[in-house]
Amino acid sequence: MRAVESSLASARIDDALAIAARLAEVAPDSADAQELLGRALIARANATRDPALSQADRVAAQAAYARAAARPGAGAGLLNAAGVTAQTAGDLGAAIPFFLAAERRDPGNAQHPLFAGLALHRMGKMAEAKEALGRAREVDPRSPWPIAGLSAIALDEGDPTEALALARQARELSPRTDDLRVSEAKALRKLGRHREILTLLLALGDESRLTEAITWEIAAAHTALDDPIAAARAWGAFAEVDASAASALEAAKAWDAARDPVQAESWRAVAQSR
Repeated sequence: MRAVESSLASARIDDALAIAARLAEVAPDSADAQELLGRALIARANATRDPALSQADRVAAQAAYARAAARPGAGAGLLNAAGVTAQTAGDLGAAIPFFLAAERRDPGNAQHPLFAGLALHRMGKMAEAKEALGRAREVDPRSPWPIAGLSAIALDEGDPTEALALARQARELSPRTDDLRVSEAKALRKLGRHREILTLLLALGDESRLTEAITWEIAAAHTALDDPIAAARAWGAFAEVDASAASALEAAKAWDAARDPVQAESWRAVAQSR
């Protein structure tokens, strides 16, 4: 086990995985061995650029964590990790029972019902999601995240006014957390209050503002206000720092909408080079 930990710490992932796989083979009933195998698989999944290999490792890690969590006396932390690993592998249905089991084991930790609520929301189970997020809010009333989750549900249920009120409550609890502005912007967009979105998001510094989610909201607001050039400039600014083909293509599409074929073709060339 020390050899696996040492190999992971020094980024010798293949060595870590080989040792962890052998350890899990000779000690199949050890939760620690299975968890280490899961960690090594996740490390390799994060390191590879091949999406198929990454997904295969995430699925294998999910199985390893599930075996670890099935051992008697599994703690809340391990149960939560098993849920996160299942979610990362794209299996929300398997993740939720782990989060709920972690909550039962450690009811004073708001993270467990929060994670359960967010996963339930993604599965479209709104009533159960609201119940879980409500429990998380009761456990930690100073956390903005259960409230932000409830805001997202209100938006999906067609109540942007309630969504905006909740989003603003969440941001009041953590005014320097930029991601919370996105929840507020989404509610404002549904209400057609596009200038307020720009006031909200353009107040951020460049480093904070240049994220995909915030750029999307800024560009959408500019488009709604019939300013496609400003929308294209927003995508171009993000694409310059993001360095991905996807963001360059978004910039190209935005410049197409702004009727500037020269800029659009330039960004398509950038996308092909990335």
